[in-house]
Parts: sequence; C-alpha cells; structure tokens
Amino acid sequence: MTPSPAPKVADTLRTIPLTQAGLSGEIGRRIADLIRVNYLALDLGKDFVEAFRSRPFTEGQHYIGVGKVIDAGSQFAAYTGDPAVRERNAHLIADVWQTRDADGYIGTFKPEPGARQNHHNWVLHDQEYLLLGLARNWLVTGDTASLQHARDLGDYVIATFSRDPQPEEICTAGLPEAFLVLYGCTGEERYLKFAAEVRHGNGSSEIQCASLRDWRQTFDTRPAHVYVMLARCYAQTELYRYDGDAALLEMSRYMRHELLRAGGGLNVVGSASDGESFSYTQNGADVIGETCVTAYLVRWINSLMRLAGDLRYGDIMERAIYNALFAAQDPAGRRIRHFTPFTGPRGYFDQDGFCCPGNFRRIMAEIPQTVYYRFGRDGIAVNLFTTSTATVALESGATVTVAQETDYPSSGRVELRVTPAAASAFVLRFRIPRWCRCATVHVNGEDPAAVPAGAGMHEIRRTWTAGDTVTLDMPMPWRLIRGHQMQEGKVALLRGPVVYCLGTAQNEELLKKYPNFQGVVVDPASLGKPEADASVRPDGRKVTAGARVEAPGVWSQGAPRETVTFTEFVDPTGIATYFHVLDAGAAEEDELVSDCFAG
Repeated sequence: MTPSPAPKVADTLRTIPLTQAGLSGEIGRRIADLIRVNYLALDLGKDFVEAFRSRPFTEGQHYIGVGKVIDAGSQFAAYTGDPAVRERNAHLIADVWQTRDADGYIGTFKPEPGARQNHHNWVLHDQEYLLLGLARNWLVTGDTASLQHARDLGDYVIATFSRDPQPEEICTAGLPEAFLVLYGCTGEERYLKFAAEVRHGNGSSEIQCASLRDWRQTFDTRPAHVYVMLARCYAQTELYRYDGDAALLEMSRYMRHELLRAGGGLNVVGSASDGESFSYTQNGADVIGETCVTAYLVRWINSLMRLAGDLRYGDIMERAIYNALFAAQDPAGRRIRHFTPFTGPRGYFDQDGFCCPGNFRRIMAEIPQTVYYRFGRDGIAVNLFTTSTATVALESGATVTVAQETDYPSSGRVELRVTPAAASAFVLRFRIPRWCRCATVHVNGEDPAAVPAGAGMHEIRRTWTAGDTVTLDMPMPWRLIRGHQMQEGKVALLRGPVVYCLGTAQNEELLKKYPNFQGVVVDPASLGKPEADASVRPDGRKVTAGARVEAPGVWSQGAPRETVTFTEFVDPTGIATYFHVLDAGAAEEDELVSDCFAG
C-alpha cells in the first residue's frame, strides 16, 4: 500500500476522539440509545442485503443506503469497543460483498449489457457510500480486506462512470467525499484526480453538474438541493487540505453567508431546507429540516472550524445538535425522521434505510470527535460541553487527562478537572457561546474572572498540576429571538443552546379551546424559572408562562388569562416554535444570524 498522503494544509484544531467509556451526559446518552435501540435492532438481511442479492429493480429511483450503515457501524465499533458491534458490521460487509459480480458490479438493479444499469439514478449513490463505508471501516478497525474492497469498488466506479453518457442525470452526493477518503487511505493519485476533476452532479434536480475543483453555484441558479450542496462544500474543504487552492473555499464562504446573514436560510433550530431545497422563506411546516441537511451542516461546520481554529463555529454545531438533530430521533431511540418541521406536526420516517436514517447514524457516530481538540504544540480546546473524559498526549511529551462534569444544556455550569501525569505548562481553551453575555471563570479557589460578552473563547495558560479545577459559569436567561420572513412579528423562546416549543402533550386543555394556539399571545414578563421535565429526556426542562387570547388587532377586553407550557424542541408533540407576544420589542436578533467568520 502507498503511504497515506500528508495534507498541504494542516488543521488548526486536531481531533481527539472519545470512546463510550469517556462520554456520557446528554450526548453520550443519545448515542448509546441509538446504538442499542436502533443500530443493533436493524434487520440487516431483509432491509439492506436482500436487494443486493435479488436485484429487484430495473427502473425508477431506488436507494438502499447500506454504505451509510457500514460507515456508522464501523465508527460505533471503534467507539464502543464492543466485539458484538464489530462482528455485526463485519458480517454486513461480507454479506453485501458476496453479491458482487465477476465484472465488479455491485448494486440492486438487474445487470444490463455494457453495465448500462449503472446509468440509472442512485445506482452510483449506493456504490459511492458503500465505498466510503468500506474505506472508513479500514480507517477505524484496520481491516485490510475492507480497504481492498474499497479499492476494487473505486476502480470499478472510475471505469464505468467514465462511460456514462449523461453524468448530469446521476445522483453523486457522496462521490467526491468517498474518493477523497479512499485517497487518504491509499495515497493513490487516480482517486484524488477522480474526486477533483471529473464532472458530476444531477443538474436536473439537485446541483450544478461540475467537477469538485470547478464547482461554483449561487442560489439564483436552480436546482439548489441543500444536502448535496453541503456535501460538496464539505468535500471541497477536504480537497483543500490536500490541494491548498484557496479557491476551493469560495463555495463554503458563499453558503455560510447565505445561511447566516439576516433573512438567510438557517432556521432557528439549526437546519436549513424546505422540501430538500434551499429557502429564505423561514417556512416551518411540512417537509422542513431534512435530516441529511442537518447532518451535513454539522459535518461541514466542524470541518471549517478545524481549518480556521475558530470555536465560534461550535455555536452553530450545538444549536443544530441539541435541537434539529436530537429532535430527529424518537425519544425512545428507535425511529428517525426524514424531516423535522418547527411548525405543525412531525412524523417519523417509515424506513430504516434510504438517506436520512443513514446520515443520522453517521453524524451521531462522529459527534464524539467534536468535543475536544488539540491545537498548537501544547493546547487543548473544549468545544462541546458534556460530561466526558479525554486523555491527551501533547507534543511536549506531557500526558493530560481532562474531565468535564456538567448537566449542560440543562444549566450552564461546567467543571473541568485537569490531571497531568506531572506538572506541565500548556494552554486550556474553551468556547464561550455567543448566547452567553456574562460568563465567569475561576481556577481552584481563585476569584472568578468575568469573560467579556462576544469573546468566543477563553484561554488559561499556566503550569497545571493534578487536581486543578476550572469552573465555568454561563447563566442561561430566557431569550426571545425575533422571527423573519414567514415568522415576521413572532418570536421563538431559547435558553442557552436549546429552543423551546409549544406541544400538544402539556397544553392539552388549552388546545381544546384554542386549536393550534390560534389567538394565544404570550406575556414574556410572566416566564417563570425552568422546571424539571423528564417527559422527553431524563434531565429535561420546561417553563410555564401567562397568555391571553387576542381579538383581531386588539387585546380582548376581559379575556381570561391562560397558562401555556413550553417544552424543549425535542418534544415530539411540539407544533409551534414561533408565537406572538404582547411586546415584540423585547425580542432580539439571533446571535447566529451574523457571518462573523467573513474575511
């Protein structure tokens, strides 16, 4: 095997992966539930392998998504260290690979002369993510057979895609990503060249057909499929690491600006799609917040953060994770959503395969790599706040264990215990979320120091000894966030990174009188303190507020005072995220609606 290539552009922040033994809190609980109740419960034979054996399809759009299951399963195996998880994934790889024909074809469509079946939309989509899953399996488990399978499949795709008479009709969402991962595993230039230079992309319904190196597209140019565009932005950041051409970041800058500018495409719960397409309308109902979009948004933002070293990107990540991403998962853990609207009822997807369940599992498997990072020679950065433990080997030779204790996001108090093997000088850096206006930090018994609002991060440089403790306090007052476009004149309620909603379960009596909260106007001055609410998650929160019923244009004279209950957005019965208030002037702009990274 050719040695893995060294990047031309190194990450400013370098990942410190966590295992299940080192991650708990709400993030660890969610991942554990997903593995136990969803991944281990999948019928892999029936729902993922059988179609590759029987090849039932001759036309139409049919996508299985087995490669995404393999990708997530590989990472779950490394994360848990559980032989049963590793063996389950190994069996899935073996069973799918046994369906491969002598000419190299592997897929769910019946073979046709000249491999014409590969010209059907989504045949390649299954192959590209299968390639990605095989390469990832080698990266995290060291299984050499998986890497050889990935090379064989990569060579087959290169040979057959070059003969496709209409590449602009084929879904290639994961194509460059998969080949860049394969190049990173092997260092073989043909994979890099194919990822960077081959023109691809379904121009009729998804994205401009162009090579990864040449892709430049605006939202004035249709189609603008957000999942595929984010996947390509992410792939361009990966190519940039190998290539060093700054032009490869132009689309990321454009996409970031269009998401984060005032009136932009990012919605308040941290996702960005309407019917899978980019939209500025802030419509919250029906096919909103595709889970694939949420997953690739988090992945891409993390990539930009690692490149730039700017922890403010973590503000976007945590908004997406604690709201749109976690709300896409059934509180019981088994079902996953295709879309997660923030207005009206939400439904669960009726399949374990296809795109969104697979991309949900993949991004959940990656979150343990987004909590801690190394930077410089002797720096440790904390991005996400969750109970966890990481042991880090610094370049100076020092070994340090950092442990977080926190109930975040239920409160903003985080305690960090720092335990170097021997007294060592290094830098501890942690993110100060932009929603926090008055954080304080103190080390051991020292007086607390105030962190200026908008600082983005805080650093402590000192010689650390075993038992040193850093306490970070981030007060979480209620915030009313101003709505735009279709939400103009209404507000959303947030506390820390968590968005709150009005659900049917805890407002049942009120909804009997005022269906869909029609005419209900909340008095923000009456918001109480957060109360414990274990109805959706073990350490959840809710709050009650006073409300009145509004007649058209005026407060109803003598209208009865009502009580409404707000629950966290992950409440599956939530139907209203934006609502009317008596004094809309009390609302503020969302702190995320600013492309502070520009330049």
